Amino acid sequence: MKKSFLNLVAVCGFSLMAVNVYADQRTMGMDMAGMKMEGMKMDKMPATSASATTLSDGVVKAVDKENKSITLKHGRIKSATVEMGPMTMPFAVKDKALLSNVKVGDKVKFTVENVDGEATVTVLSIQK
Repeated sequence: MKKSFLNLVAVCGFSLMAVNVYADQRTMGMDMAGMKMEGMKMDKMPATSASATTLSDGVVKAVDKENKSITLKHGRIKSATVEMGPMTMPFAVKDKALLSNVKVGDKVKFTVENVDGEATVTVLSIQK
């Protein structure tokens, strides 16, 4: 009888822990639009520029102004819509003007986003 009672207590304890973990996981994805933070509604907070936080480092290997593309040897890329490991690869460029002053060998900081299903450089700046 004692052993059955202890087993029942153990099962109930584990069940409560499982429910608690499930509840914690469910609240992590909650909508925070109506929450307040220091008197400011979350949905009224200014958006952070993606380029300010997701610049990657790279070295220019080729520039094709005519076809609006650039080949970069880059480190890890992590942006709002693209994540990839280090490699050398060509990228489409959103605006041809980004290529106006860049040349092979330049060290650059850049952002890549998924534009119509293609990894595209949206921000590009030459490092001195």
